[in-house]
Amino acid sequence: MQKSSIGLMAIALASGMCASVLAAPLNGGPVKAVGPGDWTQQWRQNRNILLDENPGLRHDPTSIIVKFFDGVSQEDKDVFYGLMEMRRIQKLGQTDLEHVAINDSAENMVFLAREIGAELGIVEFAELDHIAHLGATPNDSFYSLLWGMNNTGQTVNRDRGTANADIDANLAWDVWTGSSSFVVGVVDSGILLNHQDLAANIWVNPGEIAGNGIDDDGNGYVDDVNGWDFWNNDNNPTDDNGHGSHVAGTIGAVGNNGVGVVGVCWNVKLAGLKIGSASGSVSVTAAINAINYCIGKGIKVANHSWSGGAYNAALDSACTAARNAGHIIVAAAGNGGFDGRGDNNNTIPAYPASYTQDNIIAVAAIDNDNKLTTFSNYGSTSVDLGAPGKMIASCYNSATNSYVYLDGTSMAAPHVTGAVALVWSKNPTWTYSQVRSKILSTTKPLSSLSGKTVTGGCLNVNNAIR
Repeated sequence: MQKSSIGLMAIALASGMCASVLAAPLNGGPVKAVGPGDWTQQWRQNRNILLDENPGLRHDPTSIIVKFFDGVSQEDKDVFYGLMEMRRIQKLGQTDLEHVAINDSAENMVFLAREIGAELGIVEFAELDHIAHLGATPNDSFYSLLWGMNNTGQTVNRDRGTANADIDANLAWDVWTGSSSFVVGVVDSGILLNHQDLAANIWVNPGEIAGNGIDDDGNGYVDDVNGWDFWNNDNNPTDDNGHGSHVAGTIGAVGNNGVGVVGVCWNVKLAGLKIGSASGSVSVTAAINAINYCIGKGIKVANHSWSGGAYNAALDSACTAARNAGHIIVAAAGNGGFDGRGDNNNTIPAYPASYTQDNIIAVAAIDNDNKLTTFSNYGSTSVDLGAPGKMIASCYNSATNSYVYLDGTSMAAPHVTGAVALVWSKNPTWTYSQVRSKILSTTKPLSSLSGKTVTGGCLNVNNAIR
């Protein structure tokens, strides 16, 4: 038998479960169902802004779902809402399931709704309004080619892979897709700044006024709006090789934009730090300047998909300065010698990957069968982990809409850099050592990497982000 509204209020007050523990009501006056055009529009706008600014939220903090028992009168529902200081947003279908706006933490309101509803005998259940994300299945046209992100056993470039031989990026994107305030340095051949999959994520130096011919931020570089070309010593870091654009795409190509590929970190800013020529030659002095540029601008991580065989004390010193500044260097382990076979970096170093500072992450390449590639360098004490590095589809510089496959540890490193950006942007107060530890402690063990890398495993960005 249904209790009267007056009886319900008496029971609730007698139980000590009253609305005084909650925040002020959303709006004055009696609780009632309202249609579009009144307060619900403002609620939706505020909710949407909150969710857009916090893409990692697992439930809506502004609402819950309440299911009343069949036959509960509208009068009794309104009394319940009044006690709870809730407001009905809408009925969910032709049932007694209702979407409700709240004024306290969602977890607390669910608990109180269950307790008070059970005491009153009118609520069947109450639960969080969980949030799902589109990120796990982005609509980028070449997403199915990105076996490194999500390997279903698909055939890529005429080579069929093994399901789950990937970094589980699609699962990580359910939690976090990055932050547009986080900047990654791409220390490479430059970036095609107007590429359709990169343009929206290109960094704009907030301290610089474009085209005024003045070093506005006082860092020694005039009009360094999107980075700097340290090879030619000018303010145009446009890619004239293709390698840097490919690397940039794997790190942070725009996600869910309906075209091309997607980066490990969808939401990010990419700073073009050009250190090489059109033919692929790299200047160590340019690399040192790029590292120092990152330090000066507070850029927390940079990708270095290049390597050489000679130790350089000045570059070693720059890596130390980066460590002291809390900056992470992600470096390709190298692609072996002229024989096309990977070398052991324990005995044949490849720099900068082989410098010993603990802010460096050295990356080997695996294929779509979870195997260490034949060309990849390795090292039980000198190479930290593996990442996808064969038949990697990404952006290129031949046109604003161009994409190519490339192989190499150069393609493996940006997967890790993107993961670092993803983890660090979600945990902005972490130190470089905390981020590095998270990346390395959450790898997926692989037999092909056992005894070949420090961790014996491959990057798993889903484990790292949780």
